[in-house]
Amino acid sequence: MYRLVYVSTARDAVSSQNLQDILESAIRNNSDAEVTGTLLYNGPNFLQVLEGPEAAVREIYDRICSDARHSHVVTVLEERQTRRHFDDTPMQLLAVKSEAGQLPKGLSMSDELDLYLPTGLPAHLRQILKSFNTRKT
Repeated sequence: MYRLVYVSTARDAVSSQNLQDILESAIRNNSDAEVTGTLLYNGPNFLQVLEGPEAAVREIYDRICSDARHSHVVTVLEERQTRRHFDDTPMQLLAVKSEAGQLPKGLSMSDELDLYLPTGLPAHLRQILKSFNTRKT
């Protein structure tokens, strides 16, 4: 099992419908590739965890890196694991609070990220997810 975490910035404003389209596409593509994970969005930025067979995760990540909707894609973590932690769904989307921007209308935000994270999530990964916030520069 392989895990990759990255952050990126949306090139353009993202609507609720855009996010829904991204989520549906991720679910479809990830299901076929046996990849699971979670996608956090905080206004201007994404943080995504991908878990699954290494070749499949890398292929999906390569597509994300070349996707014109993303800029400043940065790998945060790559690691091999003995088990999958995001195993309930091919992808979930969580909107989180940020000082960097506003969420699109119609998107509800969670102040309690811990409620949506799997139990048994390694401490280092939990910390990465919980600290996902960007500030205006």
